[in-house]
Amino acid sequence: YPFQKYSGLVKTSPILAVVMGIFLLSLAGIPPFSLFWAKMFLLSATINAGYILLAVIMALNSTIAVYYYLKLIVYMFLKDPIKDDTILIMRNTNRTFFTLIGLTVFLTLTSVFYIDSLLEIISTYVQISRY
Repeated sequence: YPFQKYSGLVKTSPILAVVMGIFLLSLAGIPPFSLFWAKMFLLSATINAGYILLAVIMALNSTIAVYYYLKLIVYMFLKDPIKDDTILIMRNTNRTFFTLIGLTVFLTLTSVFYIDSLLEIISTYVQISRY
């Protein structure tokens, strides 16, 4: 399996495992993470435009994606580490990389507090563009 190199990542690199877990839950669209709001905005816009079949396809696609994201999370947190050269180790990282990752984790976790104003700004620009 391609996920085996992530087995037991929480034991070998716990910070990396937690950060990846946060990003995977966000990609899966689990509230209150940032991409949940994006998916809800897209689904509501699709339904309001009358494309119900497209909204159903989008929801099914998200459901399939959640399965794969959660499978990777299971490998990272619930499986034992493998003992070979394919384990995931962060090499060639620097302070800038960690700063950017920290910033994106912060924005992902705190998006619930500023999503309304951000969506209002986006809606204003969409209305200005007359789309």
